[in-house]
Amino acid sequence: MKNQFSKNLIILSIITVFLFSVGITVSNLARGLESEEYSFVSKMGSKGTGDGQFDTPHTIAFDPSGNMYITDTKNARVQKFDSNGNFLAKWGSKGTGDGQFQGPEGIDVDSLSNVYVADTKNARVQKFDSNGTFLAKWGTFGSNDGQFSRHVHGIVIDPSDNVFVTDRDNSNLQKFDSNGTFLAKLGSQGRFHGQFMQPHSTAIDSRGNLYVSDMNNFRIQKFDSNGTFLAKWGSRGTEDSQFMKPSGIDLDSSDNVYVVDKNTSLIQKFDSNGTFLAKWGSKGTGDGQFLELEDIELNSFNDVCVSDRGTASIQIFTKVR
Repeated sequence: MKNQFSKNLIILSIITVFLFSVGITVSNLARGLESEEYSFVSKMGSKGTGDGQFDTPHTIAFDPSGNMYITDTKNARVQKFDSNGNFLAKWGSKGTGDGQFQGPEGIDVDSLSNVYVADTKNARVQKFDSNGTFLAKWGTFGSNDGQFSRHVHGIVIDPSDNVFVTDRDNSNLQKFDSNGTFLAKLGSQGRFHGQFMQPHSTAIDSRGNLYVSDMNNFRIQKFDSNGTFLAKWGSRGTEDSQFMKPSGIDLDSSDNVYVVDKNTSLIQKFDSNGTFLAKWGSKGTGDGQFLELEDIELNSFNDVCVSDRGTASIQIFTKVR
């Protein structure tokens, strides 16, 4: 037994010496096999009121043709760009009339390229065609079905063009058809499964499961398409899989989950079960740095697009490993 133990120790020592001789430790080798890297591609926008400028860019959405729509919150408008970031159109002004906004935040696009906007401080949702022509609206201030607080926030649309609306101050998620007919509600204020404290945004995977960034509970919650609780992950902190203020959330074509954290200036990536995969970002104004992250959206090529309120810009990243 002692001789066998000695042989095993010698073999282990030889392997360790070899790994150190090529500059690799066992732990680094393991991390290298698991690591993913994302590279900065481009940045668009600056602070201002001109075309292609922003005052608090909030949420990003893409239509089936790859055009990008961004809610320009404090400029009370929506801006539209082509897939290369070239300015195409804008609509909206400050007010309460049709096609006007008070602090628009959430936005998404359906299969017909109709655009839905969370008109936040007007406590309603507005619907437009892809050129910004007003089509419909729904919602009033309140807490009943079909009503919203003045912090109606995220919008996401499923493959059947049902519209899910996240309401931060009412701590719930409401589901409507594309005409604004109320269908269902999920959530209430609290810290148990299926409850929220200031839910920020929602994303939908290929199976119809819902992922909600539960901001002041420092976690992500996952539900099936019927609203049945499935899983959660996250806690308060700055380590991997922890959050200080999880806000925007989206998924790639493999149903991996991406979450931006306003307070840590980090983007974290998880698989659909919440297993940590990667992270990047830091505080600052350089490429790949952020001052106040808000939203994240992936295009059809799985490029990662994030809005930074602090620098009034959009940054785009692509996976390199």
